[in-house]
Amino acid sequence: MAQPITLASLTQSLVQAGLPCPSPAFLQPILQSSTANGRSPPLAAVHATSRLRLLTSNLTSTNPPILHPQTPYLPLMVTSPHKVELVLQNDIAVQVLEVEDMGRSKWEQIEALESERKGETTRGRQVIRVEPTPSDGADPSSAQTQIQQSTAARNQGRSQTPGKFPGPFKLLLQDFKGQKVYAFELKKLEKIGYPPYMHIGCKMMLKKGAKVARGIVMLEPSCVVILGGKIESFDKAWKEGREAKLRREVEHREGEGE
Repeated sequence: MAQPITLASLTQSLVQAGLPCPSPAFLQPILQSSTANGRSPPLAAVHATSRLRLLTSNLTSTNPPILHPQTPYLPLMVTSPHKVELVLQNDIAVQVLEVEDMGRSKWEQIEALESERKGETTRGRQVIRVEPTPSDGADPSSAQTQIQQSTAARNQGRSQTPGKFPGPFKLLLQDFKGQKVYAFELKKLEKIGYPPYMHIGCKMMLKKGAKVARGIVMLEPSCVVILGGKIESFDKAWKEGREAKLRREVEHREGEGE
């Protein structure tokens, strides 16, 4: 007979898997629901349910609190531009609120969004019918189909897998206390990019020893773990407002240049 799952054993399994320590108030309803009516599910099943709930929850929620109250959070001076360098002394769980591709101009990103809206980014090649004229040296009646590489194909690394190229990316991160800090992809991280490559609300673990330079966390493979996840409402709002935000930023910059 399987051993009954306790709050302690469930918490331990999640922490050992690299997740931040959940609060008892967050785990208790999951545990009670899983073991209702005398059921005895395996720990792996309850672990999977708890992990999914954790990765899709807003870390700043207080009813119930998602993380244990003793969970480490960002230092108060983390955003100070006057602090030349700060080293994190603990592993700190954060969630992604914004993503920005620093490797492409804002206008280029606006154009990519317009193409995506028109359905052009999903085509690697397009068919263009060309009607030959006598000056072509061809029979006018022998119209033929010419296949050409489209703009989407020439930039398929950017359009067909949005967010994966080119980077680097700047992220806005938030800990469970609600404190926010920007982070910059100093070295390429395979799981960072625009949705759907990485969703808004994605959880990350900033590792002990991660460096913060003048208020910006420096992201490198050795100091961050991408846990995944998504906050549906955050992700939807970000996608819907992204193009308008980019246009406002472009207009503001052009206004300053006048």
